[in-house]
Order: sequence, then C-alpha cells, then structure tokens
Amino acid sequence: MGGESKPFHRTYQRLLDFYGMQHWWPAEHVFEIMVGAILTQNTAWSNVEKAIANLKQHALCEAEPLAASAQNQLAQIIRPSGYYNQKAQRLIRFSRWYLEQ
Repeated sequence: MGGESKPFHRTYQRLLDFYGMQHWWPAEHVFEIMVGAILTQNTAWSNVEKAIANLKQHALCEAEPLAASAQNQLAQIIRPSGYYNQKAQRLIRFSRWYLEQ
C-alpha cells in the first residue's frame, strides 16, 4: 500500500478487530457484492435486488458465466436496475477482468 493509505488501513484494521465483520451488504459471496456495487449505480436498491434475483435465476451470478454472456441478453436480465445496456457491458468487462486476476 502507498504511504498515504497506511493510516487508513491501520484505522480499518483496528475497527475490524474491535467490531468484527459487519456483513452489511446483503450478498451470498464476494463476487455478488461486486456485481451489486455495479448494479446499484444510479438506481434504488429494491431494483438491484430484482436484477440480482434475475441473475441468480439464470445462473449468472458467478464470474465465468457472466463473462461469457451475450450483452443484449444480459441487459434484459438486469433491466430492473436501470441503465441496463451500460451495466451489462460493465458487468461483462468486470467479470473478464476478475477472471484474469
């Protein structure tokens, strides 16, 4: 970490040690948290929940199938989240990046 982030990291670690994990983001796994973060941009969480439910229904809440998705089909699946064409493109790109890491 860079020098400017070390005080933040120390503070974060102290809070984590004292309070423990808060599990404040409703998700089953880390990748789903990241998907939710993309979907929640410029929309209400209730609409994100619908989009995530649709992703789960189509078995697309994992990196591999999401990365291999057709953008136009994915856009329709996440339509409740708004800006669905942009978000579909971003989810596919993010999933591909995630898999490369």
